[in-house]
Amino acid sequence: MGRGEQLVTQDITAVPDAEIDLARASEENRLRLIDPAFADMVAVLDDPWGVESARLFFKNTNTLILAEDTDAAALRAATLSVSQRVPMVTYDESIRGQTAELATDLGVERIVVVGDVPWASQSGLQEVIHDPGNTKALGEYTAFQFTSKVVKDPSRMVDNIAHLDSSAKVELKAAWEPLPQYMTKEKMPAIPAEARRDAQMAPVIVATVDSPVANVVNANAYGGSVMVMPDPDPSATKVGAAMTAGLSEGPIVALGPEFGSVTEFTHKIDQGWKE
Repeated sequence: MGRGEQLVTQDITAVPDAEIDLARASEENRLRLIDPAFADMVAVLDDPWGVESARLFFKNTNTLILAEDTDAAALRAATLSVSQRVPMVTYDESIRGQTAELATDLGVERIVVVGDVPWASQSGLQEVIHDPGNTKALGEYTAFQFTSKVVKDPSRMVDNIAHLDSSAKVELKAAWEPLPQYMTKEKMPAIPAEARRDAQMAPVIVATVDSPVANVVNANAYGGSVMVMPDPDPSATKVGAAMTAGLSEGPIVALGPEFGSVTEFTHKIDQGWKE
């Protein structure tokens, strides 16, 4: 690694341990320009549905995507969320009230339902769009053509979503689970793309392959760069220690319950990697 190159990026997982300088990683992490909203924040998101991450990363949005709790629907929702920079929630009956509240609080005007979600339009509230699940609809929503990328197995979902580029217009599909499609004669309405929210000042954001998909989607749609740790324990691997070095007092957001409590997580960051 040359001195001019940044060490702590999504690609650090490809850097050999011998080339990872933890002091340099710590310095890079601490010298980042940070949105004041995240200053000194250590957050571990344990909500599996994405409501908490949508609230954390978005203060307002015209569109909310509501996905059925299947891998195929999650990848479809991820595609649209990251492309248009709008939040998603994985639907569960237990969070019906929270989801409605989120939509109201964020000023949502339209809800895009992906897959089989029992969400009907209520008069005077948001417009509800039922996604037909095909590539043509993506073009109608966004006015861009999408290319398809097949995710080989569920353990690759988080990594693929973390690396989705908003401007690349790639539709992620699950090799193991087709997304049900239905024919519609109607043209799908436009879903306006929103500006990235992070102003290039996102906190360090980490996930693992086990993190809830909606959280990874929301962090990426916000504009943050999600780094996928090989192990949720920052002291377990040198690369994980580098991603989190110097951040026991924040700002860092961990995207899943596998990171344990904030106290446990910060303790492990402090512990660091021992050769």
